[in-house]
Amino acid sequence: MACKDTAGRMRARCALWEATQRARCDQWRTDWTQRCDAWHTAWTQRCAAWHTESQQRCDRWEQEWTQTCSSWGPFAILCLLWAWVSTWVCRAWSWVTTTICDVWTWVSSTVCDLWTWVSNTICTLWVLVTTFVCRLWVFVVDIWCSIFCAIRRLLAPNEFSQARSECIYGWTARYRIDENSEECTLRVTLRIRLVADTGVSATDIATVTARWEPAIEAAWSNRFPLVLSDGTCRCKGYTVSVDVQFVQTGEHHVVTVHSGSGRADMGNWYVNSTGGTAAHESGHMFGNSDEYADSNCPNRTVTSDGSIVQNSQTGTVRPRHYQGFADWLSNRTCCTYSVG
Repeated sequence: MACKDTAGRMRARCALWEATQRARCDQWRTDWTQRCDAWHTAWTQRCAAWHTESQQRCDRWEQEWTQTCSSWGPFAILCLLWAWVSTWVCRAWSWVTTTICDVWTWVSSTVCDLWTWVSNTICTLWVLVTTFVCRLWVFVVDIWCSIFCAIRRLLAPNEFSQARSECIYGWTARYRIDENSEECTLRVTLRIRLVADTGVSATDIATVTARWEPAIEAAWSNRFPLVLSDGTCRCKGYTVSVDVQFVQTGEHHVVTVHSGSGRADMGNWYVNSTGGTAAHESGHMFGNSDEYADSNCPNRTVTSDGSIVQNSQTGTVRPRHYQGFADWLSNRTCCTYSVG
């Protein structure tokens, strides 16, 4: 995953986390507010019902004793006094128990409301703290990604140079590479200075230049796209074009041109060397190793898929030979590009 995209996705996750947790806190507060309201309503109704029932009992008690007292004759006054006192005690008990019920309703409802407020406050603080930590981590990742991408860009200079080795062989891949993010193209410039060996004329140099330049460009240009596989870079794919320039100064590579025919290598070509040979040797200049059997490299990977660095005359550029360009582009853009 591209580093800067990791930060972007983490930022989105932080926002989602905050929204989700806030929604949970709101739902928690709503649920408990409804529970507290329902509790308060239920107990208010119970207290009111208790008050009504107890008052009715006292009224019945008073009525019953008043009726009874009428039959007590001369002692009716004592009976009425008893009815009055007991009824007063009944009503006092009704008032005390109703008051206790009302107090319980108020206390328990207040405790419930307080619990709702405290728990919701804790929930809100939890959201604030965790979201802050999440965003702080994203900030750290952003800083790290900026540093990481800057380091990667240092590995992708326009004038590219990288030491390469295989078994007993060693060479330097060297070329210029320019990215055009508007046109989504990658231009690879290979500057070669040809040095004429004894017996090689200026006419010979002009002849081989006209043969080798188009052969190298045709073999290496627009073979495979470099496709965005991870990241949010503007270009979803790049085309690669190779421009070979035979120069007198500012070269990437020096090639000695010998007369006649012979076994060419990266620094020695022959007047009779074909365009395929030149394209093969240019593959080394781009950093690719040979892929044919060699007793000096018993552990070499030998291919049989028509690779240009396995057979210079009939082979073609394979996707793996563009990997160096893809790596450069990935470092340059801080996205990940692969060979399509």
